[in-house]
Amino acid sequence: MTDRSRVVRAAVVALVVGLVLGFLTQYLQGHLPGNWNTLANSGVVWVVFAFAVTAVLRLSTGWSALLGFITLFGALAGYYVSARFIEDVTSSVSTMAVWLLAAIVGGPVFGVAGGWWSEGAAVRSTGSWWSTGGGSLRSEGRWLQLSRPVIGVALLSGVFLAEGIYLLWQVENKHASGRVEVVLAILAPIVLARTTRDRLTGLLLLIPLGLLGMAFYRLLNALLAA
Repeated sequence: MTDRSRVVRAAVVALVVGLVLGFLTQYLQGHLPGNWNTLANSGVVWVVFAFAVTAVLRLSTGWSALLGFITLFGALAGYYVSARFIEDVTSSVSTMAVWLLAAIVGGPVFGVAGGWWSEGAAVRSTGSWWSTGGGSLRSEGRWLQLSRPVIGVALLSGVFLAEGIYLLWQVENKHASGRVEVVLAILAPIVLARTTRDRLTGLLLLIPLGLLGMAFYRLLNALLAA
């Protein structure tokens, strides 16, 4: 059982990180030049922080999901509060509601991804992935293998790929940012995975997860345009 005081401290850390992230997003997007202000106001950057917070704090899957949401909720609060009281810019309720929905979905997903990656458990040769707490879906002798750490990294890579392709295809004058994100999508499993097989599996998962991420971006755009 997780110690209650540890959970409370973790929640405070997640909230503070989120608030600072939101403030920095609001500040930097007005000060970074050209393409790079896109990265300051990037959904990918926000979910990276949700991933990183839970990877560092290392709580159970359920608590990691909550901490991921708290991080993104704090980022939203920091962003909109600083926009209103520092920049004197207001946003519509509908726009804030859409981004709150994104936090409700993305926060837990990438919070869990960060927690899973931090497990770093050795692949197990018996039992299912669900019953072994991160072991393999396949036997030890198979070429490719799914584990919680691999899926966590693949989710992070997938969102980088989705936003990178979106910037390249849909946003004019932001192609440099898009190319950087596509490169990071490829590098993430190479750098963060722990074995050659895990790196290969993570790269193969990029295709379906990238497509899923692109569908989510299209949904967000449709909601924001409504």
